[in-house]
Amino acid sequence: MTERRASSPGWRLGSIGGVPVYLAPSWLAVAAIFTVLFLPTVRAAAPGLSGPMSVVAATSFPILLFVSVFLHELAHGTTARALGVPVREYVLTFWGGHTSFSGDLRSPGVSAAVSAAGPAANLVLAGLGWLGLRQLPPGLVAVVVASLVYANLVVGVFNLLPGSPLDGGRILEALIWKVTGDRDTALVGAGWVGRGIAVLIAAVALGLPLLRGDRPTLTSVVWSLLIAGVVWQGASRSVTVGRARRGAAGVDLRPLLAPAVVLPARAVVTDVPPLPLGVRVEATVLTDDAGAVVAVVDPAALASVPDALRATTALGAVARSLPGGAIVTRLRGPDALAQVARGLQVSDVLVVVGDAGVLGTLTRERLVAAFSGTG
Repeated sequence: MTERRASSPGWRLGSIGGVPVYLAPSWLAVAAIFTVLFLPTVRAAAPGLSGPMSVVAATSFPILLFVSVFLHELAHGTTARALGVPVREYVLTFWGGHTSFSGDLRSPGVSAAVSAAGPAANLVLAGLGWLGLRQLPPGLVAVVVASLVYANLVVGVFNLLPGSPLDGGRILEALIWKVTGDRDTALVGAGWVGRGIAVLIAAVALGLPLLRGDRPTLTSVVWSLLIAGVVWQGASRSVTVGRARRGAAGVDLRPLLAPAVVLPARAVVTDVPPLPLGVRVEATVLTDDAGAVVAVVDPAALASVPDALRATTALGAVARSLPGGAIVTRLRGPDALAQVARGLQVSDVLVVVGDAGVLGTLTRERLVAAFSGTG
């Protein structure tokens, strides 16, 4: 599937191309469940294995499935980066995984390409596995590879179903966006289709056995309802976001900005000019030699420098670097609010930049006060 948060999304496994990879603790539950489910297949394919060795062999399936899910997310991320969209993190979770972006999927074409890359990776893996399977003799290895082919085929096809939050839903959203020119309508439309798919998943999983004269098993009931519930929640979130974006169409950040003092990073504390009476600056913004924003200095940090050292203390020594996501370039509408929301996940001070340079700063407290009517 296609957010930085206050708490860690899981255990950090490392990074790929500078992008951190996290494993949510819930993945251990997935590994345990699939090991238990795959154990009878292992015993049937290799009856000579001892009990402990059968369990070890059964763990090969969730491990290979982990690799498949990771390659799915990596395909999303690699495609996004190739199209100029920064990737924040990869997270592998109970329900598979997700890839979070620091920037916006700015056009229908970019959104569709990034969304299609994940299922495409699974289908390619299924095809490669099927070709390899034809060269393998019957046995345990062949059973594992066959199961992996089946799993990648199911994951690839399932994710192409045309409803949010599935990748196929993102592709449908991009199509509606392209046709109507309205991303908010696309979000709501793909969300409603996703709700329909959630209902269909539950109906098919529970209804097919009844049509055959059988009773659904407890396992099939639980899994179908869980999957349908996750799809319904994701689809409903898409509808909610689309409606919220419509409501944010008239938002303008400019009246909310606090003035900012902008200085080169090599400046010293005494270079900060005195402020007119009644003007309050929430941060001094530092730029590099190319004029790009690189850091901010809080008023408290400036005040902490002793008078005797202010003429020799570089602002960079009391500054804190500013993540790229904390620089806001949109001024109006839902896209501006989306940038602000992403920025507040990585910094409590945002720098708003326009064509003429730095326009001002925003803090969480200022935004809360403005939108709660207390500012």
